[in-house]
Amino acid sequence: MIKIGILNKGPNFNWGKNFGYWFFVKFFQNELKDAGYDIKFYDSSTNQFYNSDAIIIDSRIFTDTIENKIRKKINLNVEHKHLESIIEISKKNQNIIWLDLTDSSGTTSFEVLPYVKNYVKKQFYMDKDLYKLNLFRGRYYADFYQKNFQLEENFNFKFCPLSDEYKDKLVLGWNIGVGNYFNIFKFNKLTKYQCILSSLYKKNYKELLEYTLGYYNDTNKSQNIFYRFNLRNNDKKKTIHFQRNKVNKILNDRFNLPSERLDHKSYLRQLRNSKISVGAFGWGEVCYREFEAIKMGAAVIFPNVNYLETWPNIYQDNVTYISYNLDFSDLHEKIDLLLNNDHLRKNIIENSQNICKKVYSSEGFNYLLNFFGKISR
Repeated sequence: MIKIGILNKGPNFNWGKNFGYWFFVKFFQNELKDAGYDIKFYDSSTNQFYNSDAIIIDSRIFTDTIENKIRKKINLNVEHKHLESIIEISKKNQNIIWLDLTDSSGTTSFEVLPYVKNYVKKQFYMDKDLYKLNLFRGRYYADFYQKNFQLEENFNFKFCPLSDEYKDKLVLGWNIGVGNYFNIFKFNKLTKYQCILSSLYKKNYKELLEYTLGYYNDTNKSQNIFYRFNLRNNDKKKTIHFQRNKVNKILNDRFNLPSERLDHKSYLRQLRNSKISVGAFGWGEVCYREFEAIKMGAAVIFPNVNYLETWPNIYQDNVTYISYNLDFSDLHEKIDLLLNNDHLRKNIIENSQNICKKVYSSEGFNYLLNFFGKISR
């Protein structure tokens, strides 16, 4: 039996917490045990955690509001940075798997590579040589917008290039598409909290799957297009937010849809009632909005991300989504293509939904089994 210890926020279940990233593992926990992997979650570093054959460190424990609390629990000076923390942890167990859960494919913490066994990320650049380049704000798309639109003054971005020596340590994980979105159409908030309490005692995550957001494909849709973004017009990081702001302006000039903020149920209802959903990058490329759009039966139009590898991969151009260029030159053309082609739109929706549905099937389990095989060799 191979023991895997995961240091994150412990075993407690929360609906949609960090988009249910760990629900995927907890769902298959018994099957993984039958296959020889004993997976346990920890919210602090105990002797049992360090005695694991491999330990996975969730990067968010060093970046969120409980950072200092966690550092105290692992007996570190709270002024130390995460690299120093990793060095200290490596003295107790060298089989560290660093799980980088930052939003962007380009924002990395490769300075930990000499001290970890593997470096896991939700999505990587296909061309790993891009990690040798000091891209503006650490992002391929931000670098593109800075070079083409000169949006910001130059500044020093903390950057650690990828060394060829450590390329083999990189292992692809899974993205937020595995999330345990609660089905707010079918169940009320009381049921939501009952599920949380039930999971604390039964530890049966299989039962919770029936309460997750289903897949819809309504044939009669009254709205052609959906686009709603959290805009940051006054943020200094203009290259990061430029795409979202620009797409919003382009579409407002043509469609002029209401922009008031919606509660989550109304937001999903509008997605469900729309033929297409136009997306744009936020802090990173992979966003939960595209997965929500797929579940709601809206065909996705999204910036071209053919330079990324990720799983589940809903970014197969002309198969599971329609891409538009980073310079927006073909955005209207792609919108018209989908609005005027019912057959294409239907295929896009079906293909993307099928990929997402397979996450909690034998295909998803085999992906997870292969992942744990890689990091425990």
